[in-house]
Amino acid sequence: MSSKIRGKPKSKHEQYLQERFEELCAYKEANGHCRVPFRYEKNKKLGNWVIQMRRCYKQHDKKQDSVWKKRCAQLEAAGFEWEVAVNSWQERFEEVCAYKEANGDCRVPWNYEENKSLGT
Repeated sequence: MSSKIRGKPKSKHEQYLQERFEELCAYKEANGHCRVPFRYEKNKKLGNWVIQMRRCYKQHDKKQDSVWKKRCAQLEAAGFEWEVAVNSWQERFEEVCAYKEANGDCRVPWNYEENKSLGT
């Protein structure tokens, strides 16, 4: 995965997009996914940008705009998810199923050390 948008940014807006994309790639490298929280304290601009990209994706006519299509393809190649709530729910569900398989029930303790996010 390249953290560079092809070509040299031509405007301040393109430079801004390039910077956020590079930050997204760094976030993925550190966290293993591109699901940046909206209130990401370490980089508020990145959290806001991710929300903005998802909002634009829902509203945009992707078939008509080749620039937007390229941007979407690049984000997807980096592992960006457009429907985070659906994907996150599915992941948690699969984790609960694995917990049940191993433990015989779905009563995950709140302080479950093997997967803290599942226990909360």
